[in-house]
Amino acid sequence: MERRRLIPPWLRRGFEAGAVGALLSGGTLVAFRLSRPAPRVALPQGIDGSLILVPALLALGVLAVGLPIFLAATRTEAILGAIAGFMVAADLLMAVSFVSSQQIAVHWLSRSMPLGVVAAVLAIPVAAVGIVVGPVASELGFGHSSGLRAVLAGAVVALALALAGPYVG
Repeated sequence: MERRRLIPPWLRRGFEAGAVGALLSGGTLVAFRLSRPAPRVALPQGIDGSLILVPALLALGVLAVGLPIFLAATRTEAILGAIAGFMVAADLLMAVSFVSSQQIAVHWLSRSMPLGVVAAVLAIPVAAVGIVVGPVASELGFGHSSGLRAVLAGAVVALALALAGPYVG
């Protein structure tokens, strides 16, 4: 008789994708630290600010969402795994950002926030588009075809947000 697994496969895949996504999105914090001398108050305007945001948007919104969709066995597992992957990656990035205390000014809120929080908020639409286009809009809703659709749609939205991000605010 086979033993029942304690952790469902979608949750395990979500945690794995989230850990990898958080590790890769840490490049955003490193890029911000190396971008200009202290004190760093706001994201630089133009392409410099865009390049700082790209690692977080792609790692959180594309990789952490796309990987569980690629590996899922059902549509439900794909959706739940993608949500879990995004949540784990965003939480880990925000925690590291709080600990490293890299604050940036968000002008439209009139306050300073950790860079990880700003990156995670910007990655929400990227992840949402990946989940909607991948598992929800395709016929099967899981597997390689669905994962590829999620990754491509999320990457397009991520690059558009990264280009617009430093100008908004």
